[in-house]
Amino acid sequence: MTDINIQEDMDNVNIQIEKLVGELNKINTTREGVVQQIQNLNGVLMYLRGKQPPEDSPIEATKEETLERTDEYPEE
Repeated sequence: MTDINIQEDMDNVNIQIEKLVGELNKINTTREGVVQQIQNLNGVLMYLRGKQPPEDSPIEATKEETLERTDEYPEE
């Protein structure tokens, strides 16, 4: 039978774990950056939406179509 070197196997597994944890940390950092970019763009979008006139807003009256109230009453 072959001898199993438990200490060497454990060391190799620990090295693999350290590499994977390092990769996971890099991916997590990238993910957090992307989440921050999405939040920033959502904020910009909300700001720009607030600057747009509402779609159902009435059309502005022209000079001839002013709707001012007067003291005149229609003749009967």
